[in-house]
Amino acid sequence: MMSSVSRRDFLKIGAGAGLAAAVSSRRARGAAKPTEGEPLRVGCIGTGGRGSYLLRQVLELGGVEVVVICDITPENLKEAMDLVEKRSGKRPEGFGAYPYDYRQILSRDDLHCVVMATPCYWHSTMYVDAINAGMHFYGEKPLAITAEGVKAVNDAYKKNPNVIAQIGFQWGAHQARRDIIRQVHEGLIGELIEGSFQRLNGWDTHTRWYADRKLSGDWMLEQAVHEFNLMWMVTQTHPVKCYTVGRSGIIPDRDTTNYYTTILEYPDNLKNLIMRYSHGWIEVSGFSRGGFMSHFVGRKGALDVMGAYVQLREKREDGTMRVEGEGEKGDTPAHLANFFDAVRAGAPDKINCGIANGTGASYIGLLIRQSLEQGRPVTLEETLQDTRKPPVPPV
Repeated sequence: MMSSVSRRDFLKIGAGAGLAAAVSSRRARGAAKPTEGEPLRVGCIGTGGRGSYLLRQVLELGGVEVVVICDITPENLKEAMDLVEKRSGKRPEGFGAYPYDYRQILSRDDLHCVVMATPCYWHSTMYVDAINAGMHFYGEKPLAITAEGVKAVNDAYKKNPNVIAQIGFQWGAHQARRDIIRQVHEGLIGELIEGSFQRLNGWDTHTRWYADRKLSGDWMLEQAVHEFNLMWMVTQTHPVKCYTVGRSGIIPDRDTTNYYTTILEYPDNLKNLIMRYSHGWIEVSGFSRGGFMSHFVGRKGALDVMGAYVQLREKREDGTMRVEGEGEKGDTPAHLANFFDAVRAGAPDKINCGIANGTGASYIGLLIRQSLEQGRPVTLEETLQDTRKPPVPPV
């Protein structure tokens, strides 16, 4: 994992063309494969709410050693370092003096991979930096909150496809869910003709960057990408058009969308599929309307994605009409373990949810946001022409 670029030079240059050129020698080599029996040396970037949870899960897994942590919030950094020392008996190094200190971790020659959990507006910049540095990473969703961010990550990844990148769609670690989706791909429910998804939450009380749509990307990118990844896993196709209606300003002290409903249309290979999705933060506790739904209807049956089963229209030869997926019911710990296993094997194709998943999910979120902002139906083509950039600070 040695780079010909000095740490000082790495810190001076930004994400994009300059960084890509400066670390070209490292990109060509990629991250070093650990030797058999050697613990993975891991760095953690971001140890706030989600990041501290991921850190605890990492420490529960065998064969992993957390050697360095970066967080710009001093109390988060100290708590994370204390936790690692308490669990392992070794105190990790700590960084976080300024926002781009994470690049000191990406430039190290003694790490096998990093785990990143930072606010959404940082994701695409950090992921481009990691890919260009040849560093394998587990990065929280979404992949990006802007069309340009999605493009930047994909452009970097095309140049360095051996980087193992797991996006934090932990529902993709559920093996029974993956199995039933595989059977749907093989024709179990026939042609897809309708999809109905919803996530209806209670009254929104989120604060800080979550309540600022410039920083979070709004809820269709911060939260709903979990559902959009499921849509992508089933369809393996990007929608081409979207119409969304929604409202903001109902819940005070935030400019994020409080509730919305969208219809997605797909290209010719899924010409009969109409996808409906509703998402909001206005539900009343104890009332029967809220909750979660993730359904597809086909000509021969219906799929409950989260439930990991299919109900058929007609009985099979054995007389049954219900087909359940088989496999372990994994979540975040299994998703992390899958990432570490892929790193050990040096196998980018072994991960559950990679750059393609992140792209497919973010495309849907970007479509929905664009339609809301424009107040009209929009196409994916025009959505991807948006040139806004995430509001990261200057280097």
